Amino acid sequence: MGRLNLLRLAALASLLNFIKAIPAGHKTFDYVVIGGGTAGLVVATRLSEDPGTTVAVIEAGPHHVNEPLVDTPELFSRALGNPAFDWRFVTTPQVNLDNAILPQPRGKMLGGSSGLNFIVWDRASQREYDAWEQLGATGWNWNSLLPYFKKSETVAPQLQADIFPQTSQPSEANFDAFHGRAGPVQPSYNVIYSNVTIPYVDAINSIGVPTNSDPYTGNATGVYNTEVAIDRVKNIGKRSYAASTYFNMSSDRPNLTVFLSTQATKINFDLGDSLLSLFSSLLSSLLGLGQMRASSVDVVAVNSTGTTGRIFARKEVILSGGAFGTPHLLELSGIGNPEILREAGIQTLIDLPAVGENLQDHPSFTQDFEVKNTLFTYDLLRNNVTFNASQEAEYAESGTGLLANVQFVLTFSPLKDLISSQLLSTVQDDATKLINAPGTSPLARRQHRITRDFLTADDVANVEFIMFPGGGRTRVAPAPGSAYITVYTCLMHPFSRGSVHVNTSDPLASPQIDPSYLDNDIDRQLALQGVKLARTITQTEPLNALVVSDHSPGANVTTDADWIEFTKGFLTTTYHPIGTAAMLPRELGGVVDPLTLKVHGTDNLRVVDASLMPMLIATHPQSTVYAIAERASDIIRGRIFGY
Repeated sequence: MGRLNLLRLAALASLLNFIKAIPAGHKTFDYVVIGGGTAGLVVATRLSEDPGTTVAVIEAGPHHVNEPLVDTPELFSRALGNPAFDWRFVTTPQVNLDNAILPQPRGKMLGGSSGLNFIVWDRASQREYDAWEQLGATGWNWNSLLPYFKKSETVAPQLQADIFPQTSQPSEANFDAFHGRAGPVQPSYNVIYSNVTIPYVDAINSIGVPTNSDPYTGNATGVYNTEVAIDRVKNIGKRSYAASTYFNMSSDRPNLTVFLSTQATKINFDLGDSLLSLFSSLLSSLLGLGQMRASSVDVVAVNSTGTTGRIFARKEVILSGGAFGTPHLLELSGIGNPEILREAGIQTLIDLPAVGENLQDHPSFTQDFEVKNTLFTYDLLRNNVTFNASQEAEYAESGTGLLANVQFVLTFSPLKDLISSQLLSTVQDDATKLINAPGTSPLARRQHRITRDFLTADDVANVEFIMFPGGGRTRVAPAPGSAYITVYTCLMHPFSRGSVHVNTSDPLASPQIDPSYLDNDIDRQLALQGVKLARTITQTEPLNALVVSDHSPGANVTTDADWIEFTKGFLTTTYHPIGTAAMLPRELGGVVDPLTLKVHGTDNLRVVDASLMPMLIATHPQSTVYAIAERASDIIRGRIFGY
């Protein structure tokens, strides 16, 4: 009969065993969206624009309203690890990091990680988005996404006073060609800057990295003044995120229902109102004549305010659980690698081995440097009680002041601008060896060829440096009365590939997350060079004159061996996981059809979130996720020709 048909027979038997009587008055909607995060709220908002279409959103977390840990920009990162906001996922022991177990925070609230992230609002370069289509994600490229970047945002040009050195103000026409003026999210530029910012930018310029006047036009390399998701128009001084924007503009619609504190535990297939429909659909699937059809979602209440039961979908189920939650729920529902599902005690319904594979993330390393305490940094809030109280009062009254700003300076640098040509050649050779290695998958081989080309590109960043004017963000506590700058070094296109999988059929158990950080010579070499360069930046004038000492990891770290130990012992992440339900052809290792965003083997189960991205890009991905969700909404509504 063949393995595929045997699997289909097993699926038929399994489904018949799970048939349950449908309770009177069961909850039924046209669309059921699993996950009320960044992407899920965009999709739900757009689908519910049609008053004749009913939409349900299933969200495991609460809706935080007027919550300082979400709304106040300066408090970014303070909610990480707090179970009221965070799923608190962790990795498996990382063998290349001395078996360290690292936190993997994800937003567990309405708005998801858009309410938990570090607020940056930027884009990657055009070449990186075009690489998605080159890889096999038909229809997904810079030109197809640009209208949706603009659709999601309302942003005004930065003021002349906020222009960084060696740049100029873009013309209004050029600005409008790449920026939105009427979208829900309200990003803005900072309006307060530390007096260490300009010397830092000058130092970056001195090591060979130019300033970029507008990195949103398709070349996102250089040092620049980034937009941040801070509203300075409507909810002045507050984080602008999916719950405060998309949800707020749709929350009063009678055709939109949100189930808060309600966790999805399983997607059911063909358990509809008619056994005849069930048998017909299953027979078609068995004979290879059709696709599995999602009909409902099992849910369980997280607390007394949640809902337990089953929520039905007339038309479609849309999965927006993120790079960890989406593959986890697919596997819990019987979609994935049969061997992994069998070990977890889950019956396979669709043999799709790529589910949960292809995990990519931006590893990062945090260093801080003591600077002269006469400089204006966020340490003033820690060192001066009176000043801190005045800033809290100003923010409470008008939504302005230090608490309404984050003051990041981003530098996205091509690799060739940072290392010698000899070392670059060595890294390229290592990439070629990895491409040709026997254990490299066909998908990874194609990805690595593209990433190898990125190593010598002028318009693609390989390393990001983030400067924040303040301390207290490393493992070494700041000294009283002192001032610091913090520099984060992040790898933008790591060659490592990880995975996310179930290890039990218990739907409330966390998935096993293995990013496989630094599992190859290329990533280890780039990490080494990156952290050394972060110190070099602070030793470059005019910044060097303001630096007192290397605070963490400390001046005693000098040799390559010292730095390698630092990268192993102090690696963190910028929390940008993607790729675990890649929108690629099935035969290439895809989970989702890029044309329809339907899970391969299904008729009406779509995925819309960061797990779709087939390759990591050099950016903080939240604005890209919004754009993906906006475009996906048009695909679902049939507004993109050919879809």
